[in-house]
Amino acid sequence: MRYMRRLVVLHCLLLFALACGGTTCDCVTPLQTPIADDAKVYDAVQARLTANAFNFIEDNLRTIIDMFIEGGLEFDVPPTSEEFCMLICFDIDICRNGCTLTAEIVDADITPVAPNVLSLDATVNITGMVDLRGDIDCDVPIHMQNKPVHADIRLLIDHTDNDNLLYFTIENLQISISDDDYDLDCSGLLGWLIELLKGVITGIMNDQIQGQLDDALSGALDSAVCLACDFYTGGCPSGSSCGGDYCEQGGTCRKNPLGVVGTVDLTETLGDLGAGAALDIFVAAGQAQDPTVDPLVRTGGVEARLIGGADAEVADCVPVPDPAEVPSNQPPPRFPFSDTVPGTSTGYMAGIGVSDVFLDWFMYKAYLSGLLCLNVGTETTDMLTSSTIGLMGLASLYDLTGGRNTPVKLKIKPMHVPYIEVGAGTLIDDGQGNVTIDEPLLNVFLPGFGLDFYVLIDEHWTRIMSVSLDITMGLGMDLDEDNMLVFLFGEDSITMDNVEVSNYELLAEDPETLKELLPRLVEMALPMLTDALAPIEIPPIEGFVLNIVAIQGDMPRAGTDYYEFMAIYANLEMAPPPPPGTRSTRARIVQKKVPSLERMSITRAGDAEYPEIILEVSSDEDQPAEYSWRLDKGLWRPFSPGPRLVVRSPVLTFVGTHTLEVRARTPGDYRSLDTTPEVLTFEIKPPDVDPANLKISARPATRVHKTTVAARQQTLTGEESRTDSCSCNTNDPGGLALLFLLGLALLRRK
Repeated sequence: MRYMRRLVVLHCLLLFALACGGTTCDCVTPLQTPIADDAKVYDAVQARLTANAFNFIEDNLRTIIDMFIEGGLEFDVPPTSEEFCMLICFDIDICRNGCTLTAEIVDADITPVAPNVLSLDATVNITGMVDLRGDIDCDVPIHMQNKPVHADIRLLIDHTDNDNLLYFTIENLQISISDDDYDLDCSGLLGWLIELLKGVITGIMNDQIQGQLDDALSGALDSAVCLACDFYTGGCPSGSSCGGDYCEQGGTCRKNPLGVVGTVDLTETLGDLGAGAALDIFVAAGQAQDPTVDPLVRTGGVEARLIGGADAEVADCVPVPDPAEVPSNQPPPRFPFSDTVPGTSTGYMAGIGVSDVFLDWFMYKAYLSGLLCLNVGTETTDMLTSSTIGLMGLASLYDLTGGRNTPVKLKIKPMHVPYIEVGAGTLIDDGQGNVTIDEPLLNVFLPGFGLDFYVLIDEHWTRIMSVSLDITMGLGMDLDEDNMLVFLFGEDSITMDNVEVSNYELLAEDPETLKELLPRLVEMALPMLTDALAPIEIPPIEGFVLNIVAIQGDMPRAGTDYYEFMAIYANLEMAPPPPPGTRSTRARIVQKKVPSLERMSITRAGDAEYPEIILEVSSDEDQPAEYSWRLDKGLWRPFSPGPRLVVRSPVLTFVGTHTLEVRARTPGDYRSLDTTPEVLTFEIKPPDVDPANLKISARPATRVHKTTVAARQQTLTGEESRTDSCSCNTNDPGGLALLFLLGLALLRRK
């Protein structure tokens, strides 16, 4: 479907933090100038590497270096010529054609030292051949065993022009060759003198090695921490100028944001699928205070803060918000990290907390950009037509369309600023073996959503009613077999309140009946569009694989059921463990309960009945399994044990063909998840429905109430009043929380 292009936008907002550094993602283009200070949130994301993480790095340092540096640790000793005068003068060429030495790390120890130093002490073996030529001829084999190496990695904050960005230096690098590390075997007339000059030659080689290491480190550090002249399309920031490759100011380079900085052009990305402007993104390591005041090294680990920022112009489809609705971008409280997952005794290596403050700020700017302006219609799903709506109890729609089945459209526009509250993120057994969302991880509040309902009559889109309502979406989160985060959707994940109906004069039904219909339409449409909430990849970060330990709300907010942070805890691995073998799913429909139209109608006394699909499920192995399902490409439901599943959803009240997917896994083992779900297709057709009435009419509906309808006919904003002008776009407000993974940008090699 055309609306699948929305996934491009979604993945830009969710994945560029992981899939790339800087602005190299396809969907993110460079900013013209640095994002404004008043669009930033300090301490937006907070991260910790525990002592366990440093133990892991120490144990795997050799492998890490092999990944980062092809061929391992090698460094060159450049050619040098020296003249020596004792009783006579003679010349020696050291490494006339260059020499290469190779270092092998035996062991290493990384010690965090407050307030901002990582002290590295390693033992290395260095091997290679150094040649001496000229008036002598010597080959000097180097075999340095268990040689100590020391370096300090210092974490600093650059306060130039209030950038407040984190950067690092490598200082006090200490490694040297001693006279005992090699033997001379020289020939030539003066060979016997060389042994007397061994100490001098050792000093020369140390100078060369130290110089090479200093030059190599200087170049590597510049590329990692210095801002490239073309980082911003407008050139170097104000106050700095391009000095070759990097922006310079005050005799030093401006610092490069370690994180993600760029612009998502929603208009270009969405094309004709909906409104949208450019959304500027900034999430980079940094803090307001110097590490001497606000230490980065705490309790044996490293805690880093990230500055979050987002900015956008107000899209045409969005009203300027009331100042009272604009969220604060003041720094959130400090996350109280420990070395265990809160509420448990489970340790972890990397912890990241994304603040509720930043989620709200990001939602506010996304709202301004037009990201939440949606168009949903018949081109989205062929079950959304005038006849299927009429069958739900809107009988006067038949009169309005002259009895023909015509396309419909829901135009959704947010009227107030949405916001997110972080919940506990817990699941619970409902007592019948079905796992449901107990407390959502993300509570997405969409207040004052405005909907206009259009029907195509006589080649014109005619508005037949408008509605405003408040929508709340409660989402859970889980992992799939590919270490991807997937959103979970429960039966009660969508709630609607404060429904108000207007502009309904063309319909015969009373407002209370319409109030019953519209929430059901929204309840139907949102799950069907949630394929935009695609699994969020947690890709390897420079060779590291994240093994998620827990995802939950942390730091309870006093007097509420909500939390200040959405937190993820993970361990580091060098490579994904071998897959345990994915399960295979078998599923079949054993019963289909479809009430009559009268019992499903919104006009029925009491609550309308939903159809039910009863499944019998099993797996391939003779061991327990649990099962998850989704309907019509919506969100996956929480896993439940078989062998019987009951599928019940308001989506099933729409007459027509539905698709149901079922997949199995070993209980609690996300890597065993079936990669090829069982797909079942079935029809929902109440016994009192004639399928012929559900086909789109070959000729359009004629105007029945000619004068009144003509007054209601209009050109939709930004669209032509033609059937081929229909478009659909949706985006994922809840999924924006995954920007917390930017905290791991500190592990990236720039």
